Amino acid sequence: MNASKLKLAGSVLALNMLVGCRAEEVAAAQGNGAMQTEIEQLLGKYETALNAGDVQAVLKVYGSDPVVMTAEQPAAVGTPAVEGFYTGTFKAIGLNLKFKVAEVKAFGSDWAMLRSTSTGLMKINANGAEVPSSFQELFVVHKEGGKWKFARYFFSSAVPAAK
Repeated sequence: MNASKLKLAGSVLALNMLVGCRAEEVAAAQGNGAMQTEIEQLLGKYETALNAGDVQAVLKVYGSDPVVMTAEQPAAVGTPAVEGFYTGTFKAIGLNLKFKVAEVKAFGSDWAMLRSTSTGLMKINANGAEVPSSFQELFVVHKEGGKWKFARYFFSSAVPAAK
């Protein structure tokens, strides 16, 4: 092969590699768009279940090994503990929150992070008082059985503590 044919073959190979890399980038971006949509829909299911005070519906958005952490309590580790956490929560308060996605970041094909905020009202069941509420949340989500589920969840109040 002469030098000009070798140069042309090298150029064609380089162009094919660039096109192939771009195709992978496009496919990954499309996959991330679908992933983000699915995770946002999962958060929507959580919002609905949380506002309804429905423990069983809340548990459906969690995976097989969930952990819930708050700023003021020990972590609830495992499904029975998470179920107990929500059962106790819904006995004490009622929620009417609207969630807003701040960011979704993928960590490979089956792990991701969701950061959100929520605002609305919290009803204190003991006395019926309704108070404005605002939270910040961090979810680690994992794909189980082809579906995104919450694996880890941390939240804290975004309302300054009373002094």
